[in-house]
Amino acid sequence: MSRKRMLFCLLLLGVMVTSHAQISMTLQVPPAGVLVKNQLWNLVLVNAGNNTQLVRVNLALLDAQTNQPVMNATSAPVSLNKGARQLQARDVSPVQYTYSIPAAKVDMDPNGMLPAGRYLACYTVVSATKGDLTLVENCIQVNVDPLSPPLLNTPANEDNLITPYPQFTWLPPTPIGLFNDLGYAIVIVEVLLGQGKADAVQQNVPLNASVYTKDLFWNYPASTRSLDTGKVYAWRIVAMNSGKPVALSDIWTFRVTKTQSALESVKETPFVEVKRAQDAVIASAGNVLRITYDNAAADSVVKYTITSIEEAGNPVVQEGELMLKYGQNQLQVPLRNNRKIQTDKVYLLRFTSSRNETWSVKFTVTK
Repeated sequence: MSRKRMLFCLLLLGVMVTSHAQISMTLQVPPAGVLVKNQLWNLVLVNAGNNTQLVRVNLALLDAQTNQPVMNATSAPVSLNKGARQLQARDVSPVQYTYSIPAAKVDMDPNGMLPAGRYLACYTVVSATKGDLTLVENCIQVNVDPLSPPLLNTPANEDNLITPYPQFTWLPPTPIGLFNDLGYAIVIVEVLLGQGKADAVQQNVPLNASVYTKDLFWNYPASTRSLDTGKVYAWRIVAMNSGKPVALSDIWTFRVTKTQSALESVKETPFVEVKRAQDAVIASAGNVLRITYDNAAADSVVKYTITSIEEAGNPVVQEGELMLKYGQNQLQVPLRNNRKIQTDKVYLLRFTSSRNETWSVKFTVTK
């Protein structure tokens, strides 16, 4: 190779290296409070060269704990003139997303929500005309947090209970769309003399080790040692997404006072979830049927029917209305004064939402 040609190659290589360094990137993604995918595309690209460059932005969203990929995305080509360009979601659309978690557990909508968790968002700007040549890279910590943590419901704060085996109920964190695999851990501890409730939850051994549920209720098991009268207990709910803690409820306390006699006690049945598809599960009810329903249709009221499954023709034995609020509802359907509903017979409660979705649950009465 001639000396002149070698100098030309070295000069060309220098121009290429210089052109790579001419693109810089500043990320403006908020490190906390990100909820939707569109918020991930707030960044500034600066072209310090004189020539217009056509680039793409690649994004890898990694789990901050395991460093495993959760989502990858590639933007449409973006034209960069000399100077700075502020980019948002509309400037890089359409974006192609691919997911490393099951499709059933993630919002596939390009404008949808991200699953709650702690992530590392890594951006790579590549040339759209030079074989995806990497021009600049940068990463930022991103936290996807719920707007509202789990809300405790019963027992009420500082309540006095008459049963040593209480039922605990709560409301889910919101927005519910942030969670692809939502579950709950329940922590119940004794509050010792002179100890604060927060210190008790952090320091004391839980009375109910390793309790995990996807329901919005949990019954203190009768197979466990009963709660003592006169003692103060504290409880908290930890929302888990795919087995990882993502939100903590407040800490409430309660006491167990003198329990009712056997003649006075009334067994409360747990809340059960209504479903769109009937299954073999048969819930238990007493004087009321307790159900949970996620009112995504935002209905204010629905009309329900209760039919007898075991009688010929499946006659309707009760009708009524349920008042609803948006989101998760815990409802009680009264059965006390209905002589058509008999003990140990199987019945079907059913209603239809404004979306024409039919929800139902089978139950039997054990009075």
